[in-house]
Amino acid sequence: MGAKGETPPAGHAAIEAPVAAPGPHIGPEGDREDEHTTAILNIASLESERLQAAAYVTVLAGSRVGEMIKVTEALSVGRAKAAGLRVTDKGVSRAHLRLVPESKGVMLYDLDSRNGTFVNGKRVAVRLLEDGDKIQVGEAAILKFAYADVLEESFQQRMYDAAVRDPLTKLFNRRHLEKHLELELAFAARHNTPLCVLMMDIDHFKAVNDTYGHGVGDAVLHRFAELLASGIRNEDLAARYGGEEFVLVCRGIRGRVGAAVGDRLRQALEATTLVEEKPRLQVTMSVGVAAVPDGRYGDHQALLEAADKALYRAKERGRNRVELA
Repeated sequence: MGAKGETPPAGHAAIEAPVAAPGPHIGPEGDREDEHTTAILNIASLESERLQAAAYVTVLAGSRVGEMIKVTEALSVGRAKAAGLRVTDKGVSRAHLRLVPESKGVMLYDLDSRNGTFVNGKRVAVRLLEDGDKIQVGEAAILKFAYADVLEESFQQRMYDAAVRDPLTKLFNRRHLEKHLELELAFAARHNTPLCVLMMDIDHFKAVNDTYGHGVGDAVLHRFAELLASGIRNEDLAARYGGEEFVLVCRGIRGRVGAAVGDRLRQALEATTLVEEKPRLQVTMSVGVAAVPDGRYGDHQALLEAADKALYRAKERGRNRVELA
């Protein structure tokens, strides 16, 4: 287009130059000023999100290390199943403490716990929490109280997931499983309660990959993980042990009950179409079960090895079955 006032080429109507709206001037260096304005708007958006800071507790040490819990209402902490933040480490009472948001801030109330609640090294019964306070619960669990915005919460959650979750299935990873099982075994020994481990392996998984490709194989693993996670209790822990092997840790049940749980999951898998695009693809699994006090195992590795041997026996005896150690 010519400069303002010039006659337009034949066949084209004259176009009025628009009146410039107030805004950044675009100079000879291109859109640099527009980019600068966009950056300012982005920063303003981030600052707006920071104004929405909320109270959180993050587990710095203990069995649930890395978890971040938002305190929007009264939050109970203890080893009881009903606790809002269930902490099962040694020395934690069933109802240990409660965090309560009030008009002046978040209050901590110790619930007459056996071993007390400590904030920054000092035993407390009641305390108005301040940003950065460290709360010790029992012998090993340490919580950090802080005010955080949605960006910090999102970052913390991603970091936690990266540390403890398997990226494909979103179940817990092997490292977290072994730490959890070690603590659960110690808990079972202290309280003389049963603990059961199920080791599951998808049958002929290599043939699935070879026949349908690794994309379908990954879809099978992901869908099975969803099936597993939806079929267990809140207090159970499911993890991907490696490859097509998965482990389920069940507190408070003996081996025979664990075998029944494994068989229920086995039947559910056999009856499920895992990949909609491959309706004829039927997948089964073999399960090995080991438990305390049904057997005596010196540590969590011995318990896992017992479940693995039972799994191997299920494979030898024809697959798609459950074997008890």
